[in-house]
Amino acid sequence: MIRPALLAAAALLMALPALAADIASSVDPASVSERRSTPLGLYLTPEDAQTALDADPGIVFLDVRDPIEIAFVGHPESVDAIVPLRLATHEFNAEAGTYQQRKNPDFLAQAEAAIAREGGGKDTPVFVICRSGGRSAMAARRLAEAGYTNVWNLIEGFEGDKNDAGARAVNGWRNAGLPWSYKIAPEVAWTPAE
Repeated sequence: MIRPALLAAAALLMALPALAADIASSVDPASVSERRSTPLGLYLTPEDAQTALDADPGIVFLDVRDPIEIAFVGHPESVDAIVPLRLATHEFNAEAGTYQQRKNPDFLAQAEAAIAREGGGKDTPVFVICRSGGRSAMAARRLAEAGYTNVWNLIEGFEGDKNDAGARAVNGWRNAGLPWSYKIAPEVAWTPAE
């Protein structure tokens, strides 16, 4: 005799939308650096992500870079929302040779609102991208801590890794020749919380 609890669990599993197993990844999780790793262990190359996005319009795609960075560098055309994990400041860090970034205190609420706006929930596939896979890993960790179970880090990011000359030209969305643009659609653009 099949127990009612088992029947209920089986029905729930069949009712769930796209599961992590439905998304093909060419990334060996054991090869992912600690900086780019996430507790869910879900990783994609840009090519993997584009294939999945073409097959499933229900995937939510978030770019977690600062909007000014995106304005100057570009973004994947298929991004559903820009939700920065960190925001640029005018504070110069002489030791690092760069400007400081501060945490976006509203990241989680803004990400959840973008996912909900796209019709997603806690088990919806969510893809996150940044410049090179580090911030998107942090964003994926935050979403996993909030109960999201299907969050994928695009480990090469938009610009990819540096070559021997220090240019980000090794891999990444843009270097793979995938569709990208400088123009940001109003429904994708980030606006600060009031």
